[in-house]
Parts: sequence; structure tokens; C-alpha cells
Amino acid sequence: MKDSPVKLEGLVRSLNLIPYLRQHPGATPMEIARDLGYSHDDVMADLTRLSMSGVGNGPGELIDLVASWTGITVIDDQGLNKPLRLTPTEANALLLTLESLETMPGLINHDAVTSAAAKLRRVAHGRGVEDADHPAGDNASVAAVIAEALAKHLMLEVEYYSASSDTTSTRTVAPVSLFHTGGETYLRAVEGQQEKSFRLDRIRAASRSYAGTHVSPETLSRNIDAADPFGFADATKATLLIRDTATWLADYWEIELDDVAGADGWHDARMAYGSPEWLIRFCLSQADRVRLVEPAELAREVGRRAAAAVEGLR
Repeated sequence: MKDSPVKLEGLVRSLNLIPYLRQHPGATPMEIARDLGYSHDDVMADLTRLSMSGVGNGPGELIDLVASWTGITVIDDQGLNKPLRLTPTEANALLLTLESLETMPGLINHDAVTSAAAKLRRVAHGRGVEDADHPAGDNASVAAVIAEALAKHLMLEVEYYSASSDTTSTRTVAPVSLFHTGGETYLRAVEGQQEKSFRLDRIRAASRSYAGTHVSPETLSRNIDAADPFGFADATKATLLIRDTATWLADYWEIELDDVAGADGWHDARMAYGSPEWLIRFCLSQADRVRLVEPAELAREVGRRAAAAVEGLR
């Protein structure tokens, strides 16, 4: 179902308010309406829409402003006060995603995808993008290297940043395909004998490798389940208790949460996890609102590390 022209017009009008407010700090809704030719009711509706918009939907990713009839104060515009300009890395990543979508059947509007990809190719290789050319080996070439490896079934050596451990490591992988979920693009690949997913924007560098595993024809031909792209349905699950005031965690992690809290104010919950170390770090980072129940040995390790941290602060 397409968005109505009225909704799209309202969104564009709201976003156009940001550069105006930067140039006119403290402007009142009446002054904005006068300058931009809108009614003051439209201006207040646009400001309400802005307060629920941003570069993401997580904490710290939304536009922060204070709106009243006496003046508007923009606290954090999330960088949306400047015209959108893709970096070479972003342009290549977007083009790579569009090219993968071009090959997928059943798209609602395949012509739109093809048209967008063609326009991006023209801009990326035209003189209008000043920084489109980059030296060999620069991170901007990552998407192009991955695209070539996928097309020719080449092995890759990638420098990958893991947000869960805050480390960067060199990995030798056999790329299989790309998929898009949750607003991010991922590379599906085989490392050793294990199939893994790598978020595209966390691959810092990529180059061809002549060593590694062999990807079986079965792996290459297997389709990803769009409802479960990471295979969480078959993953090991931990049993947790989540504080009643922290049920929002289920919006950001794959957590199955019981609707009703117990008498003590804690919800029973289950969460799929890939490695024990990741689960331990997650529980420690959310120690004031999450309790690990099972696996029992990991729960004990969480307690041991927490006690050691407290002792170190004394």
C-alpha cells in the first residue's frame, strides 16, 4: 500500500523545517507560518511529527526539540539540517543492495528498483560526486569487492568489526549472498564450516583470498527464510527475567517476553543467542534490568564477573 500524497507532503514539509529553525533560532509557530506560508496548526503538527522522526528508532536516534507557542528550540537535529549526500561507501552499499533486489522475483515495483539503481550508477560515476574516486584499498571499495566476489564465487578476506566484543578481526570467508533486514544489509558467508552473517557497514576492508573453505552447491542454492534470516529459530535459547520497567528491550533484541509480570515485578523471557560470551556480556551490560536463569553455568559466570567488578571498585 503506497503512502498518500498528503502524508508524503507532510513529511517533506516537516523535514524542511529543520534548516529553517537552524537559521531562525527561537522562531515562534506564528512566525514560521508567516515565513513559510503554512497555517500555525500545520506548523505545530509538523513539529510533533519531527519529534517522532530521526535517523533510527532507538534511544538517541530521534530529533530532540522543545516546541511551544512562544518559541521552538532544536536540541539535536540528528544531522538532518544538511542536504543528504551519500559517501562513496554508502553509495556502493546502496547500489549493491539495489542490484541484489533486481534479481529477486516478486517485488511490488521492480521497475522502481531498476530505475533507482540506474540513477545511482550514473551519479556515482559522474562528475557530480566529487569524492567518487578513491584510492585502491580504501574502505569505499568494500562493496565493489564484495559484489565481484559474489558474482565470481571468490573467497574473501575481510576486516570485520564486532560490536558485541568491540574488536576488529581478520576473517576468511566464502560469500554466499546478501540480504536486507531491520534496515541493514548483511553478507551471508561461510567461515570454516559454519554459515554466518556479517553486517555490511561493519566490514572495514575486503580483498580476495586464495585460502579458505569450499561453499557447497546446496549452500549457494539455499534460500533465506525472510521471517528468520539469522536462523534464530534453531538457536540455543536462554531463560531470563526482565524487570517490568525494561520490557522495551524486546523491541531491540530477539526476546520472547511473557505479557504479564510476576508478583515480584519481573517477566519471564527467552532469548536466542549465538555464543556464551555474547550472552554473558549482554547480561552484564543490562545487569540492573536483566537476570540470567538458564544456562545455569553461564548465570554463575555472570555473577562471578559482576562480583569481581564490584570488588575492583573498592
